[in-house]
Amino acid sequence: MQYDVLGKALHPKQEPPYAWYVRVADLSKFIRHITPALERRLASSALGDYSGELKLDFYRGGLRIVFDKGHLMTVEYWRHPIWNSESIVDGGFPPLVFLQLLFGHRNLDELRYAFPDVRVEDRSELLLKTLFPRMASWVVPLG
Repeated sequence: MQYDVLGKALHPKQEPPYAWYVRVADLSKFIRHITPALERRLASSALGDYSGELKLDFYRGGLRIVFDKGHLMTVEYWRHPIWNSESIVDGGFPPLVFLQLLFGHRNLDELRYAFPDVRVEDRSELLLKTLFPRMASWVVPLG
């Protein structure tokens, strides 16, 4: 392009997005804490009256999340049993990768692109995309 020699002189200054490094000590407790937001996202979607369970495997543990008519009923630690290969798992994420989805840093498709071992069953894809959309965030210091 003919303006390439001017470099960034014609572009407005733009700060690149910053990725926060966040850990969650008790994931099930945190999900219960954000229940109102998750229920609002469900209510405003085609899955407003969703009932069912979502089992997420993080390879060293996981979560079992149960909904009844659009309301979050149960969030608990869950681990895929080694001896029962027929146990249904709705999604699998390498350790700590789920946090990028949880906090809206990346959406499910971006995670699948960046991490080939992220897997989600077709029946659970829309639910995960509804509950955890990509969104801009801003961290405010507590002090």
